[in-house]
Order: sequence, then C-alpha cells, then structure tokens
Amino acid sequence: MARNGRITLLPGIILLLLRTLQLDIVYSAQVEESCPTMSVSSTMTQTELLQELTNECRYDKMVRPPGEVNASDPVKVLSRAYIYTIKSNMARTLQFDVQMMLQFRYLDPRLKFSDIAPNHSQIFGGQVAHDLIWTPMVYVANERSSVIMGNGVKDLLISIDPSGMVILNTRLETSLNCGLRLEKFPFDVQECPLSFESWTYNIHDMQLDWDETPIILADELHLTEYSLVSSWVNKSEVSYTVAQQHYGHFAGNFSSISITFKLSREMGFFMMDYYIPSILIVVISWVSFWLHMDACPPRVLLGTNTILAFMTLASKVENSLPKVSYIKASEIWFLGCTLFLFSAMVEFAFVNTIYRRKKNVPLKKVNSKYILKSTLTPRLARKQFQKNTTGLERSRSWSSLDNSNATETDYTSQNYLTVHSFPSTINIPSVKVEEEKEQDSVGSIITVDSTPPPPAKSFSRRPTLAKLHNFTTMTPQEISQWIDKRSRIVFPVAFLIFNILYWSFIWI
Repeated sequence: MARNGRITLLPGIILLLLRTLQLDIVYSAQVEESCPTMSVSSTMTQTELLQELTNECRYDKMVRPPGEVNASDPVKVLSRAYIYTIKSNMARTLQFDVQMMLQFRYLDPRLKFSDIAPNHSQIFGGQVAHDLIWTPMVYVANERSSVIMGNGVKDLLISIDPSGMVILNTRLETSLNCGLRLEKFPFDVQECPLSFESWTYNIHDMQLDWDETPIILADELHLTEYSLVSSWVNKSEVSYTVAQQHYGHFAGNFSSISITFKLSREMGFFMMDYYIPSILIVVISWVSFWLHMDACPPRVLLGTNTILAFMTLASKVENSLPKVSYIKASEIWFLGCTLFLFSAMVEFAFVNTIYRRKKNVPLKKVNSKYILKSTLTPRLARKQFQKNTTGLERSRSWSSLDNSNATETDYTSQNYLTVHSFPSTINIPSVKVEEEKEQDSVGSIITVDSTPPPPAKSFSRRPTLAKLHNFTTMTPQEISQWIDKRSRIVFPVAFLIFNILYWSFIWI
C-alpha cells in the first residue's frame, strides 16, 4: 500500500514542477515582450525612433541625465539668449518687457542613437518630444508672474543629435521687474537684470552656465523710450535654505544665470515736450520788464498765465513717475523755473509799489547799493540823511550875534536862542532850531550859524545841503524804471547761470 501510495504522489509532484516551469517561461516572455531589444529599420520615423529610445523599461524622464565623466556628476546645461524686442514702461510700472528665444543645450547619453539608427541625423519635435524626454526646469526669477519654461508653452522646439546632445528652444515673452534709480530722471541710465534659476535641482544635480556667444541681439532691435547701451552675462549661486534634514533635495544652493541690460533713456521726448517749452515760458515772463511800471492788468495776467502754464506742463511729466522719497533732476528743474517765474511776479509787485510813492528818495550816490537800501528802507534812509546833514551843519556853519537889529519877535519866529550875558564885543555863535516841514520828519534840526540870515531872502536848506555834500534825490518813478532796466539783465544772466549748473550736474 505504501509503495502504491508513493507511486500515486509522484505524478502530482511532476505536474507541479511542470506548472512552475511554465509560469517562469511565461513571466520571462512577458518581460522580454515589455522591454524588447532596440531594432531600428530604415523606414522608422523620427517619432517611432524617439519612442523606442524613451521606452519606460530603459528611460525614466523623472531622472536627470548622468554627468559627462561620472554618473554622479551634475548635468551641465548651457544657455544662449536671442533678444527680439525690449519694451520699456519702467517710468510708471518699474517693469520692462522682453521678447526672446532662450536655448538650452545639454548631453543625455540615454538618447544616443548613432549606433542603432545611422540613417537619422537629427530628431526634431515639439511638445510631444518634450513630454517624452527629461528637460531642465528653469524659471525667470525676477518675472512678475513666474512660469516654468517648457510647460504650457506654444513655441517649443527640441532637437536631438546622434550623440544624445539635446537642444531645447523656447520663445519667451516676459515682464521683468527693475528697481530704478531716478535721481537724474529724465537723463538716467538703468541696469536691469534678467535672471534664470534652477527650479528642481540644486547645484549637486544641475548647473546652469552660458554657452559661447551667450547674447545675440536682433538687427531690427529698437527701443522706444530707452536705448540699449550694453549687455553682459553673469553666473551665480542662490541659497534658499540650509535645513537639509527638513527639505532634503530642495535645500542648499541653486544655480543661477543672468543677463544685465544697460539702458539709457532717450531724452528727445523730454527735451521737446518739457525742457524747451519750460525755457520759453520763463523767457516770456521777462516781457513784463518792458511793460510800463503802472500797467497792472497786462503784467499780472502775463505773470499768472506763465506760472499756470508751467505748472500744467510739469504736472504732466511728474504724474507719469512713481512716488520716490528722493529729489529727482526734473524736480530741481521744476523748482528752479518756478522760482524764476515767481521772482518776476514779485519784481512787478515791488516796482509797482515804489511807483505809487509820492515822496522823493534822498541818495548819497546813484548806484545799486544806495538805491536799493533807500528804496527798501525809505524812512531809515531819511533819518540817516538828516543825521548826516545835521552834523555837517554843526561843524561848518557858525553865526555871530547881532544884538542891535534883533528883536524879541524875530527870536520867536526864527526860533533863535541868544545868550545875553556875554559882552557885545565878543562874537558868540547863535543856535538856530528849525522845524522840519515834512510829515515824516522826526524832531527838529538844530543848526548853528556863523552869519546872520539874510533879511529879505528866506533860507532854503535842502538845495544848499544837497549841493554842498554831494547828495541827490530820485523820484519813485525813476527808481521803478531803474529796477526794471536792471531786471532785464539780471534775470537772463541768473537763468543762464542756473542752466550751466543744472546741465553740468546732469552730465557729470
């Protein structure tokens, strides 16, 4: 029975072994079928060749390509930029727009097909090819709305050569932030960067660098508000975090490359629409100096209109600029022109006030110093004039006593003070006190005469003093005309000096 039992179990064991062997053969056949050997025919298309190279069994697009020397080395991605257009609207938005084609070049040995498809020289593709292969994930760091290039981009072209060198071309239109320095606006020169950074891989996995001839400018490149002075490239590393234990692959330094555009603002618009009109407005305000001193309506209308016109012109330019805390060159020009326009109005008010005076102004000399001093402080000038003339009279005019012809009535009317205790043979000077006839005189003027006054002719002091001490007088109308004539020269010369200083500051 036992022997018969052993004979009965033997076929079952053999059957189990055969089934196991069959399963292994089937599994091996399935594996063989899921990753077949690459067999390329001469009639295979580029798409079929790329699909064969990127089969899931031998190509993982989530894994970066190995390094050129060692597999652990970072993959090097070389870049080049072709600039089509630069549009600048930086004065208001602190941004500028760039239209460009960006090219990345790197080696992926897994896509090498020179051995299996010698008849194919290149593989070209667009979005479909991009979905099959690994591509570097790079973004624009200083873009207003960042987009990872290659994702959701219409203009995309990929080229693969037989050695596995991949060239990724993408057209890009981006608005970039640029921190402006407007101290010399509108004659400023700005340096605005265009920065690219690695998004997924740090410097241990991928390094960005510039290719030979990194920047190519289009021949028809033209800027409206700025002119491109120069451009240069730079390479750097950006560190975001050092907490390797928390962020792992996304910690450390990331590779970054940048293009810096040096832009100089075109000043033709501002010269024709701001500076030349403002110069003409200031010059027109000087016409007031040729009008009559008492012509109030035309001079007031001319002054107010020039100020309002300049304010409107300046506000048009200033409203297009961002609000900054420092003083710009345009504001210095605005303050200078406003000061000249306001000074012309003040000059008219000053001249018209003097013109309406009724009393003459005594002057020691006819020059700018004494005219302005006497005009600005007329009462003080009269006091000083009276003080000087009184002292000179005291030193130069003495009179003798005339006791025989003098009467008490004469003393009262002439205001003589006579000392009677001296002998008649001794000549003692008499002191004469004469009241000032003008309304604004202060006190009396005391003079000492050495000769008796003429009996029949009244004494006139003012002409004698002016002639004796070289004093003269000017009417208010003459002073007003004198100020207008000097203003015709002083204002243009001062404005010319202001322009020399201003433009020297601009070009230094």
